[in-house]
Amino acid sequence: MTWSRRNIQGPSDRVILEQAEARELYRSWQWSKKPDLIRARLERAERIYGTGARDRIRAFMKHLQDGTLL
Repeated sequence: MTWSRRNIQGPSDRVILEQAEARELYRSWQWSKKPDLIRARLERAERIYGTGARDRIRAFMKHLQDGTLL
């Protein structure tokens, strides 16, 4: 049996980072209501986390708004 540092049951680092980014952006949007700031940060996240990150982060933000993700 080989040893692995990766926890198979837990989410990947990218998922955790994207959720943190979504929380930060959602709270920033609640406080400032500046869509340009949020749009720029989502574009930045797309460059950092890869293709599709903007949509995944928006989905996390929607879950936060609905109260299904804490």
